[in-house]
Amino acid sequence: MTQKQWLLRNKGLEHEQRAHYSEGRDAQGDAVGEAIRFLINEGRANGYSLPDGRPLKAVI
Repeated sequence: MTQKQWLLRNKGLEHEQRAHYSEGRDAQGDAVGEAIRFLINEGRANGYSLPDGRPLKAVI
């Protein structure tokens, strides 16, 4: 997956998550949040970063 594809996938998942929460489906929103976390970590492993300033490596 290229960085552009990765960014688009992340944007789509974040949109989906917001939709779940706005419709009162918190469990589904939380599940999408886990997918987002996995995707971000996968991107970090490839050296990708998000434009909103989230770091490349997780802060412990």
